[in-house]
Amino acid sequence: MSGGSDAPAESKPAMSSNLVVAMWAGFSSLLQLPPPSCRLMFPRRYGFTFVLSLTLCHFIATTVFLEGVTQFKLFGSSVKHMETKDNWLTAFCGVLSIAFMNFSLQANSVGFYQITKLCIIPVVLGIEYAKSGKTVSYRVLISLGLLLAGVGIATVTDIQLNMKGCMYAVIAVLTTAQFQLWQGSKQKQHGLSAIQITHSIALPQTLITLASVVVVEPNVTSHTFSSNYVDVALIVLTCLIAMVMNVTSFGLIGKTSAVTFQVVGHAKTCLIIASGFIFFPPAYFSANEIKNLFGLFVAILGMVLYGHIKTVDQRRSNGDQSPDCLDSLLPDPKFKAAGASQMQEEEEIQPIVKEEEGEKS
Repeated sequence: MSGGSDAPAESKPAMSSNLVVAMWAGFSSLLQLPPPSCRLMFPRRYGFTFVLSLTLCHFIATTVFLEGVTQFKLFGSSVKHMETKDNWLTAFCGVLSIAFMNFSLQANSVGFYQITKLCIIPVVLGIEYAKSGKTVSYRVLISLGLLLAGVGIATVTDIQLNMKGCMYAVIAVLTTAQFQLWQGSKQKQHGLSAIQITHSIALPQTLITLASVVVVEPNVTSHTFSSNYVDVALIVLTCLIAMVMNVTSFGLIGKTSAVTFQVVGHAKTCLIIASGFIFFPPAYFSANEIKNLFGLFVAILGMVLYGHIKTVDQRRSNGDQSPDCLDSLLPDPKFKAAGASQMQEEEEIQPIVKEEEGEKS
C-alpha cells in the first residue's frame, strides 16, 4: 500500500513545477510583444528619443508596484533582500543591459538588432564555460544551432553597420548575458522568489537610472508631449507591461536557465511570424516569404528538439536510461556506456539466476 501511495506524491510536485514553468514562459512570451514596437514608435513618431528616461519610468513603476506587493504580502511575498554588494552589482548590470539594448535598437538596423539578440545564447554558454567550466552536450548545441539558424533566416534582412551601433550591440550582449545568468544564480544563492529578487534590485535600478538621466539626458524636461497625450498613454502602457515582465523574466530564469529564457524569447518571434502567415496569408509566395517559412520550420525544429533533449536529460539524471530521438543517429557516448554496463550486468546476472533455478528444480 505504501508503494502505491508514493507515486502520486512524487508526480504531483513535478506536474506542479512544470505548470509553473509553463506559466512563466507564457507570460514572458506575451509580455515581450509590445515593448520593442513602442520603443521604436516613440522616437520615430513622437520624437521621444530619451531611452534612459523611458527606462527610468519603467523602473519607477516596478518599484512602486513591488513595494505595494511585498508590504501587503500579496501573492505570499514578504520583504527579503540580497546582500548590498550583490544587490547593487546585479542592479547595475540590469540597467546596462536594458539601456544598451534600447540604444542598440535605435542605432542599428532591425536586421543587425536581430543578430545581436541571436548572439546572447552563445555568449551565455561562453561565460558559463569561462567561469565554471560548465559545458552542454553536443545534442543541446545541435538543437540551439538549428534554432538560431532558423530565426536568423526568418528575421534577418537588412544589415547596416556603424561603429557606434556595433559598440552598443557588444555592450548590450555582454551585459544581458551576465545579467540573465545572475538572475538565476542570485535567486538560488540567496533563497529568493522571483518577486523578492525583483523587488530587491528595483530601487537600486531606479536610482542608478535616475543618475544616468541627469548626466546623459538633462534636456528630457524640454520635451513637448502631443496634444492628445497618446505618447503619454503609450509610456504608461509600457510601464505596466515592464513591471510585470521584470518579474516574469526572474521567474522563468529562476525555474529554468538563461538559455531556456532566450529560447522562449525566440519562440515568441516564431509565433509572430507564424501568426502573420496564418491570419494574413499571401496571395502568392515570393522568394522572401519562402525563405521566412523555411527559417520558421528550422527554428521550430530546433525548439522542439531542445525541449525533447532537456526532458530526456532530466529523466536520465533521475536514473531513467530511456533514449532520445538522436540516439539512433548520434549516440551519446555516456548514455551508450551506461547502456553497455547495464547490459553487461544483466548478462552476468542471468547465468547465476539460471543456476539457482536449476538447483531448485
